[in-house]
Amino acid sequence: MPSSVYLQSSDYAAFGVPTATADQVAAASTLIDAYLCRPEGLIWMPDANGLPAYMKGLDPTFAFPLPAAIAPGLNVPVNAGPQAAMLEVGDVVVLDRATPAAVEACVIASITGTAVLLQQVLFAHASGATVETDMVIKEQRRIPDGRPLTSASRRPLMRLIAGTGRYGYGRRGDSNRYNLEDFNLIASLQKFGGPPAWELFNVTAAGFDAATGNVWVPAGILLAYYTEVKLRYVAGYQYVNLPAQVKTACASLIQAIQATPEMGDMKKYRAGDTEIERFSASQINPDTRRKLDPFRVLAFV
Repeated sequence: MPSSVYLQSSDYAAFGVPTATADQVAAASTLIDAYLCRPEGLIWMPDANGLPAYMKGLDPTFAFPLPAAIAPGLNVPVNAGPQAAMLEVGDVVVLDRATPAAVEACVIASITGTAVLLQQVLFAHASGATVETDMVIKEQRRIPDGRPLTSASRRPLMRLIAGTGRYGYGRRGDSNRYNLEDFNLIASLQKFGGPPAWELFNVTAAGFDAATGNVWVPAGILLAYYTEVKLRYVAGYQYVNLPAQVKTACASLIQAIQATPEMGDMKKYRAGDTEIERFSASQINPDTRRKLDPFRVLAFV
């Protein structure tokens, strides 16, 4: 069953589907996530302090147990074993997701071999506690020329957990206005030292608008704005404040599933002199689409 559930049993009657089953709600919620192009869904889960920590609909890419207990503090080392090779600076890992009193999202500050340094740990975690990766939304964005602004594709943006940026050459045609000269230290590093390195920026110095998803990114260590950034964030709602139009859309899909359970994805079928043709090959009708459109992923940001 998917983690995204947009109608709970206490609301079945209020939204006109008193006989809905858990399987029907799961099927309708899956259709909604597919239409929104949001595999992570719209529901986020809190950490032990109540702050947005991860997206409920995401499954970790991989998980490993803590080899030893860790205490709260700054720059806390963790041995990630061979999985460290699949991580990068700025990634967010979720600790102790199964323990509501200790769950938290931590940012990777550096990686040396199999040792991962967590920027800050708020709670004590016992040996064997689970560490999970890729439980937040991660996006790479190009910064416009001369403006330290970008936008997240998911809204509402509830918490920017981590961000990394790097310097590079501007787009073609920008060379005469680019804020880094072609002949300097960073240019030499790009020429002879491989691709530009990603560095963490201070997300507490960044600003964002939850409704629009616009993010203001602070300048980096060279006091110049980054060429591109990677954002790790949480966007969406908890069920208690999930907009009514999402619940109504879920109920409409459940009603469609209940009305034509034998038809599945068929558009037309005939039995003798009786013929039934659906108006669309999709269960999501235009009215339901209009309810869901404000929550779709923005293709161009």
